[in-house]
Amino acid sequence: MLKNKWFYAGIFLLLFPLFLLFNLNENTSNIDNASTNLENVSNAEMEKVIELNPDIFPMRIALANRYFEEFNYSNALPHFMYVAQNVEDLELKSLALSQIGWMVHDSGDTPTSLNYIEEALAISPDSLLAKTYYGIILIQQEETRNEGYEILTLLKTNPVLSKEDLGIIEEILEIYEN
Repeated sequence: MLKNKWFYAGIFLLLFPLFLLFNLNENTSNIDNASTNLENVSNAEMEKVIELNPDIFPMRIALANRYFEEFNYSNALPHFMYVAQNVEDLELKSLALSQIGWMVHDSGDTPTSLNYIEEALAISPDSLLAKTYYGIILIQQEETRNEGYEILTLLKTNPVLSKEDLGIIEEILEIYEN
């Protein structure tokens, strides 16, 4: 009897890790399949989820960015403000402050917009978004044009910059090259 007990224990020890491996792989693929692709979720659906779960920051940022891209700043602003005031993740906070700063700049209040963007840079000094906005705003002002030009010229050499963003920066630099 004792012999059989050790035999079965040995088989169990050999087979159990395989069982775990197969189950973990299956569970991981199920989780991947269950992840929500936000491209297929409407703004109204996202608003409802956020209403029920206000601290779901990545979804809140995704929705705010949708509104931002549509120039629907009145709907984007409350979401970015909520994130800036409540999130502990410094990258998300910096992103939210940068977007708020740009919306404020678009509304014509350059000094306040610079305050938001400078705060974003203080939180995340390597933020490409904050640096880009900062450079664009500075280059538009005659008294800070050189500083803005330097910032954007330096950003042009950043390998992380997307082709689209690089194109925008190059266009802006061409306008102010003289």
